[in-house]
Amino acid sequence: MRWISKPALLRELNPRLLFVGCFVSLGSMGFGFDNGWWGGALGLAPFARKYGAYNEATGTYDIPSEKQSAGTGTGSAGIILGCLIAPWLCQNLGRKPTLLVMASLLVVGIVLEASAITSFWQLVVGRVIVYSGIGLASNVVPMYQSECAPANIRGAFLTAYSFWNTFGGFLAALVIFLSQSLTTQWAYVTVILCQLFVPIGVLLSYPCLPESPRWLVYRGRFEEAEVVIKDLYGPDYNATEEVQLLRLQIEEQRELNKATSILDCFRGQNLRRTIIAVMVQVLQQAQGVSFINNYIVTFMEQLGFENSLRWNVIVTVCGLAANFISFYTFDKIGRRVSLFFGAFLMAAMMMGVAGATIQGTSSITASTKNGCVAMLILWYCIFGLSWGPGVWILGGEVGTGQLRERTLLLSSLGSFVTSVPINFVNPYVQAAIGGQVTFIYGSFSVAAMVFVHFCLPETKDRSLEELDEMFQNGVPTRKFASHICTGLGSQIRKLEKEGDGDLKQKESVISHVEVAV
Repeated sequence: MRWISKPALLRELNPRLLFVGCFVSLGSMGFGFDNGWWGGALGLAPFARKYGAYNEATGTYDIPSEKQSAGTGTGSAGIILGCLIAPWLCQNLGRKPTLLVMASLLVVGIVLEASAITSFWQLVVGRVIVYSGIGLASNVVPMYQSECAPANIRGAFLTAYSFWNTFGGFLAALVIFLSQSLTTQWAYVTVILCQLFVPIGVLLSYPCLPESPRWLVYRGRFEEAEVVIKDLYGPDYNATEEVQLLRLQIEEQRELNKATSILDCFRGQNLRRTIIAVMVQVLQQAQGVSFINNYIVTFMEQLGFENSLRWNVIVTVCGLAANFISFYTFDKIGRRVSLFFGAFLMAAMMMGVAGATIQGTSSITASTKNGCVAMLILWYCIFGLSWGPGVWILGGEVGTGQLRERTLLLSSLGSFVTSVPINFVNPYVQAAIGGQVTFIYGSFSVAAMVFVHFCLPETKDRSLEELDEMFQNGVPTRKFASHICTGLGSQIRKLEKEGDGDLKQKESVISHVEVAV
């Protein structure tokens, strides 16, 4: 019972942190919802009649592969655009004002999507703008969360990004399922306008959100940073000492390892951090999440399921439940274990589907079809426990403070540059080889296991400043969990762990490190 008693999440999560974590993460809900409604709409008969073409062989309307590719792939291109402007906005305007830009882009894009009554290409333009806002969200939200959260619950805090993403996908699947009986125009407009609650939620909560305390320290606004830290951690928290330690650590980093440009992400130990941040995102996409999000409905139709939209809802519900559990597991069992065994089980599920459909999707039995659906549901559950939240956690914490905006830019680009060819090519590959497409994704899960084992360090229960110290000192991957830090990062970690503790002891520590620096 000791393993499950008094988790850090319950000990350290206060109402203020809960509010900040939930409302900042709304940006990711737009990503999940837009992916979800698009993937569901591709299997919706009224949508196919409106934007598709009549297929004489089947006697039905369907969306041609080129339109599927354009509608899905150009959204990813919009994300890349958002990622490219995110570092400048986050660094110069601050994390909080960037959320305002993100919400504005979502509103404009959603309005264009909802008003695309006759033009498919207006719909595509709207998706590009929406996804530009999502690209911003994929950078600013993990960054903001990692800089606000205590080390013990940083994993849970960053898991909120993935959770809201999955929740958005679930809502979209549910709305699509319920809108089947509506007329073409109203079905389309209703689904799209449901997205507006995401930017509206961000805008309504905006006045109550604080700026990132670490960003304030980076900009020399120490008194404001103290106010924010007390606001987040409680009035009794010794914010003065934390700000002082953060200031000293930043000065130390600038003296020992000054880094200011994106090229510095590829120099020295920063290269190792960049590789980790980028590769976890690349491997997440390569293992098949874009396939599940965008093409699961058409894949189930290919298997011969009549009510694929209902199964889409079931898949997303199961993934949402698994994602909820990961709020606890990532900070308890760690990043390495979660991602390694997640990749192992995801490989087994995708390979299982490939094996079951090796004779083609048209001749498989009903029991085999049900087995395929069960494995895809299990895949999504495992994804929600591992690679779904894991990549956002690692992306938000492995970058050094001087380069965090740029590291997250490269990390996000790694994800979306990978998803673009997948989204464009998958319709053609799926049409050509059917269920065997899952063999490709399963193979990448095997590659992900190898990467995690040899390259991914354990980062749980470490302050961001401790990670700076370990990367800078070149600690081997498999020794991260047992390494004992002795620098400023360990003092910041101790301060977070002990709360307001013994003030005299902390003042002695600060005096000591000031002399050392």
